[in-house]
Amino acid sequence: MISSFSLKAFGPTTVGIRRVVIAAAGVATLGVAVYRMPVWSDVWTAGTVVGVITVAAAVFVLAIGLAVRGSAQAIGRVATEVSLFVCALIVAETVLLFRAPENWFDNPLVQRIVIRERAAREQGLVYDARLRAEVVGDLQSRGMDAVPGFAGGIIAEPAVANAIRERGLLPLSNVANVLVVECNEGTGYLKYRSDEFGFNNPPGISAGPIDVAVIGESLALGHCVAPSASAVDRVRARFPRTANFGVAGSRVLSQLGVFREYVEPVEPAVVVWMVNLNFAEPRYEADQAVLMRYLNDASFSQGLRQRQREVDSFVREAVVPLSVRRDRALREELSGAPAFPLDRVIKLAEVRSAIDLGAAVRRPAALPDLSDFERAVGRVAEAASAWGGRVIVVILPSYQLSVGQRLDTARYEAVSGVLRDSAVAVVDGPALFALEPDYLRLYTLRGDNHPSESGHAVLGEAVIAAINSREKP
Repeated sequence: MISSFSLKAFGPTTVGIRRVVIAAAGVATLGVAVYRMPVWSDVWTAGTVVGVITVAAAVFVLAIGLAVRGSAQAIGRVATEVSLFVCALIVAETVLLFRAPENWFDNPLVQRIVIRERAAREQGLVYDARLRAEVVGDLQSRGMDAVPGFAGGIIAEPAVANAIRERGLLPLSNVANVLVVECNEGTGYLKYRSDEFGFNNPPGISAGPIDVAVIGESLALGHCVAPSASAVDRVRARFPRTANFGVAGSRVLSQLGVFREYVEPVEPAVVVWMVNLNFAEPRYEADQAVLMRYLNDASFSQGLRQRQREVDSFVREAVVPLSVRRDRALREELSGAPAFPLDRVIKLAEVRSAIDLGAAVRRPAALPDLSDFERAVGRVAEAASAWGGRVIVVILPSYQLSVGQRLDTARYEAVSGVLRDSAVAVVDGPALFALEPDYLRLYTLRGDNHPSESGHAVLGEAVIAAINSREKP
């Protein structure tokens, strides 16, 4: 509602300044719309973009017309309302930023650490604020042979990619027979002693014979719950000869490589493949010729079971130092007191995120390219059937999927479609999590993290049921 007031106290100079303010608001509206048009075009429908630009142009024309031809009283009222509106937005943005101090940092990883620490404190948990390399350093100072967890994504780093070319080896596991430090999502760091091939297993299981072999990424490995509480540990409690070949951060081609190198030689009765929807596309893995050979040549192998000493040397010399350097840089960011981001106040990013005006007019999410994933599933199913084995694919849930983010929903539907037409059995993790009224309890710290012990329990019991069943779930 526009307030009534008198302009008697204002002279021609004041009115002239307000005309400039109104004209500037019109120019700014159109300028921002034109500047943001490429971004909007990527996420909004064409009709919506045209509509917004048209509205911005109309605002520009009206503002210029009012600034040039409007009466002093009209100029005063509009200028005041515009000024108050802008001030209100700036105040709202400032309040939102003060309520979310993690957004003062530019590094998304730092933001996640700050969020987790605050969430743990709010839930009364004692949070270990050390970084992974610092935990490793403390263990080494006590005479223990410890290393940070090997993450599949590190092969994309230039230094590691160079080492792969120079050594003619692409490792798919961690150092053998050491204490491996993985992740912390509020309940303390996951630590385990790696087996003779660098995986999270009791000694001797990976060598075979094996009843159940599990491949996948971080959830398969056991992030981020206590040992014995993961989904794979629950399966092992029912089927003792269960081997875990999970590798954090690995994507579809690396997981196919793990299957070829470590699972095929022991021919287990059941292969459980835990699929993260975000990792079903190879992305940077497609740049690695070795990983593409696993997909294109069913007989290709690096012979990693016989090259563990080379794997150990590679990880210790090329991967561990890089991980330590990353954590040192991260500690410097965390230790420095962040300045209030005044530059972000002007952008109103927090207000726009809170309102999310574009949610109803976004384009349908682009479907992922799952051609390599489909071929990889076929490779695994064909190989397992040759020795009489079965393949069970577990579609893993995610916080983003649980809260209904559109892109994750599109990936889920696309992956489900590929698996529906394949020769594998499927455990639908997202559907199982959707049955839980309080789905947040299924994630650590009730937030955007890995599944909690309760979440792992749901998945573990579903896998056990699928193994026991001879039908395709």
